[in-house]
Amino acid sequence: VDCTGHGVPGAFMSMIGNEILSGIVAENRITSPAQILNQLDKGIKTALHKEENTIHDGMDLALITIDKKAKTLTFAGAKNPLFYIQNNYLEVIKGDKMPIGASERERKSDFTEHVIDISIPTTFYLFSDGFQDQFGGQEGRKFMVKNFRDLLFEIHTKDTADQKQILYQTFKNWIGNEHKPIDDVL
Repeated sequence: VDCTGHGVPGAFMSMIGNEILSGIVAENRITSPAQILNQLDKGIKTALHKEENTIHDGMDLALITIDKKAKTLTFAGAKNPLFYIQNNYLEVIKGDKMPIGASERERKSDFTEHVIDISIPTTFYLFSDGFQDQFGGQEGRKFMVKNFRDLLFEIHTKDTADQKQILYQTFKNWIGNEHKPIDDVL
């Protein structure tokens, strides 16, 4: 989850979102990623009285459930994608182009659910936009989605501790001493 806003507004959105999400899953026992996103969207709008004001806060997120018996992964995304690798090929499933808490103008329909067969070895990644949007390098440009996707593909066969270290070091090298982190990286 990547909430809009910085400081107190961002923290407030995180707290509200976490509380609503917990209720949807724990109390209402909803496990469908798309249904969870639809309910979260309604809950955020109600909590922030979005119909009555012009607050533009919301959140982008990627959500999955895994059915171990059926060997499937189900994904729904509010702007954030899912990257997964099977048979040495990287696939991208884009999230819907609307955030949680979208205005009625931004809201196109309900969130879309995607089911992936994971009966074969599968590596998958969920992430915020903080890494690929970070400025750095010699020319002070963004890291970009393509470079991030290529990096994930390059490291996907390594164990997760090594992947974490490579991602951390790549990010640190990218920003160097000339740039400051501009967003959270998840």
